[in-house]
Amino acid sequence: MSGTTSPSQNGAWSGRIGRRKLVFPAFLLILATFIVYAVASSLRAGGSTTGLSSLAQTSGIQVGGPLVGQAAPEFSLSSVTSPSQSVALRRFLGRPIVLNFFASWCVACKTELPEFAALSRYYAGRVQFLGVDENDTRAAAASLLVQGSVNYPSAFDSHGQLEQPYHLIGLPTTVFIDSKGTVAEVVAGQVTPSMLASDLAKIANP
Repeated sequence: MSGTTSPSQNGAWSGRIGRRKLVFPAFLLILATFIVYAVASSLRAGGSTTGLSSLAQTSGIQVGGPLVGQAAPEFSLSSVTSPSQSVALRRFLGRPIVLNFFASWCVACKTELPEFAALSRYYAGRVQFLGVDENDTRAAAASLLVQGSVNYPSAFDSHGQLEQPYHLIGLPTTVFIDSKGTVAEVVAGQVTPSMLASDLAKIANP
C-alpha cells in the first residue's frame, strides 16, 4: 500500500539515527581537543608563561629563607638574547655570584636593573652577575635588558623551572652566592643600595 513503511525500512531509519547520535558527541570531543591544542600551541609560540606561574611583584622586602647556607641549585637555561646559547650556573662557580630574578612587567625590577648593570661593570672579574627572566616573553625581557644597559648573562626561564628550587615568592628576588656555591643571602623585593653593599661584602673577594 502506498505510504506504508515496511519493518525493514523502519530498522534502516533507526540505524541511521543511532549512528548520528554516536557521531555527534564524537565530533564535539574532537573539536574540543583541537581548541585546547590550538590555545596551548599559541602560548608556546609566544614564549609566554602567563597563567603558568603564580609569581607577582613582591610587596615590601623579605630577607633570608631556606636556601641561605645551602648550595645554590644548579640550572642550565637558554639565554634571553641568544636562544641557541645556554646560561648554566656551574660555568660561573669559583667566584661570587649575584643572581637576580626579574621580569619586564615588574616595576621594581626595572628600577634596580640599571644599578646591577653598573655594579657588574665595577666588580668585573671579581663578582659575576647573572639574571633569570621569569613569567615573561623573550622579546619583552630582551628589550628590558637593552633599556637597563645590562650586558651580563641572563637566562630565560620559560616554564618557571627555578621557582620551586629557589623558593621564589615574587619578583624581583636576588640571591647572593659565595665562591664555593653556597647561598649567603636571599632578598625578595627591590634591593636598596645599602643592602647591596652589605650583601656584596658577604661574598666579594677583598
